[in-house]
Amino acid sequence: MKTDPLEFADRVGAELARLLGERSRAELLALTQTEQFAAALGAALICTAEVLRDPVERGATPAKMAALCAKQIEGLLNQVRPRRHP
Repeated sequence: MKTDPLEFADRVGAELARLLGERSRAELLALTQTEQFAAALGAALICTAEVLRDPVERGATPAKMAALCAKQIEGLLNQVRPRRHP
């Protein structure tokens, strides 16, 4: 049975986000929010860079891969709405 790429992305992305959140709460509570954000983002970017390693090794430019990521991230963030503060 062939796996649907979008279903895979949703399922595995949610798993990775859950694991990152759990580890962040367990290990980074003593840090400031800015430091927590930088550490979590760094972890996510290392994972992203590892995914992109193969295309870059096959000749895709890092700039092209970064632009692709930026476009996808922007699309995901466009769905986010600001929190309303009472």
